[in-house]
Amino acid sequence: MTARISDNEISRVLSVMSEPTRIRIIRLISGSGELRSCDLLPEFEITQPTLSHHLNVLLENDVLTSRKEGRCVYFSVNRNTMSLVADLMAGIASGKTVRPAAKKAAAPVEEKKSEPVPVLKTKSDKVKKDKKDKDKDKKKKKKDKKDKKDKKKKK
Repeated sequence: MTARISDNEISRVLSVMSEPTRIRIIRLISGSGELRSCDLLPEFEITQPTLSHHLNVLLENDVLTSRKEGRCVYFSVNRNTMSLVADLMAGIASGKTVRPAAKKAAAPVEEKKSEPVPVLKTKSDKVKKDKKDKDKDKKKKKKDKKDKKDKKKKK
């Protein structure tokens, strides 16, 4: 009997795996059992930091696992996660899918009118958002400063 995985978890894993570089990383590691990033890098035309980013995203989303041996980090495919995804896909292909688990009824929450918070999938998305926020703040401060100068000139 296989464990159930929520639709949200499956969606997250498939979303992370939908990037061609990550698919290739998974294939290479799966074919070798486990690899270090320095073994993977020659297979790509990307920089080491970019490869590290992809590996970290795959690790954070349980697609890969890692183990440290001395200064080396070895990456391997998380067989549990891949097995759950494979079971779901096989069920869909055969038409024998299991109904998703029923959602638990949430306690009534008082509705607040506010802007939705964007979901950040990776650490780099958060960094990009923070940078955008800082840029907006700088522009606003510049505009406020200019407005003050204009007011002084008019007086």
